[in-house]
Amino acid sequence: MTKYIVVKGTSGIGNRVFAVATGILYAQLSGRQLVVDWRDGSYSNTGTNLFFRYFDCPLAKSVEVLPETDSVYPAIWTNQLHRSLGSLRDELSLTGYSDMSFDVSRLDSQEDILVLSAYTHKINLMRSLLAQETHHLANLTIREILRSILRENLFLKEDIRWQVEEFKKAYFADYMVGVHIRYSDMKVPLTEMEFAVRSIVRLTRFQHASFKIFLATDSQEVLLSFKDKFPNVISLDKWFSESGKRLHQNPEECQDLVQNGIEALVDLYLLAACDNLIFASRSSFGFLSSLLMTQPQARYYDIDGEHSLVKRIKHKLISTAKQLNIYH
Repeated sequence: MTKYIVVKGTSGIGNRVFAVATGILYAQLSGRQLVVDWRDGSYSNTGTNLFFRYFDCPLAKSVEVLPETDSVYPAIWTNQLHRSLGSLRDELSLTGYSDMSFDVSRLDSQEDILVLSAYTHKINLMRSLLAQETHHLANLTIREILRSILRENLFLKEDIRWQVEEFKKAYFADYMVGVHIRYSDMKVPLTEMEFAVRSIVRLTRFQHASFKIFLATDSQEVLLSFKDKFPNVISLDKWFSESGKRLHQNPEECQDLVQNGIEALVDLYLLAACDNLIFASRSSFGFLSSLLMTQPQARYYDIDGEHSLVKRIKHKLISTAKQLNIYH
């Protein structure tokens, strides 16, 4: 008898993809059938399962394959699998996701249907399972594991991939610097981002005669500011919220939620096609784009990282200033 793991969608594209990556790995380790459920309304108010509009995933099936059964864990999902994670959590006054998700560190669950509710990946909790199975991913870093899962199992729909390629042909230069700035509900530090971009641009000008900056942002204000401050800035022509709210989960303002998701994916894969990428990993979208980078000599700089470009340059400036003080 087939058993299932159902991955519920929540929040933005990055969060959803990382949850799916967790589901893919668990399905491979457990032998369960992966089911992805993105009917929650963030990118469609018609009840459509948008995962299969956006991606091809040979391992995944939609919710129609699920049997009628009371053998569901966590039990709060029994007879509630048609519900979105957010609506059920609000009704039950739950906080977090622990009460709405099974334990991915175990393979001995007996229920027919396991539900994964996750805001991000859970690969770190599956380390022991990889070791037990002597899995080929066991000795890789979390970043390497995620990159491998995504590259081997998740593929952008052909029509969306075509949009990415057409934009590249029309607007990309010989060398591309990608920049992701989330500045609606989650504000990355603009000063640090601009510092990092200036540093990269300064180096790029000497090494590459033809270069451009591709900016992916949820803020039209940030886009206009960057075009004033930096040369050769290009961006995708897309919908922005007039109120400055986040672009996803905004049905009050966005007239085409499905297209909103497509624009996010085009942004994501254009960032991944750049030679150099600057992002802040506090946003899963930027981190995901760095995992998907395709250029042979691609480089990325996470301003939230312990050894980020910004921190290294500032450390060097401080060290230089101290040396000058000694000698003067």
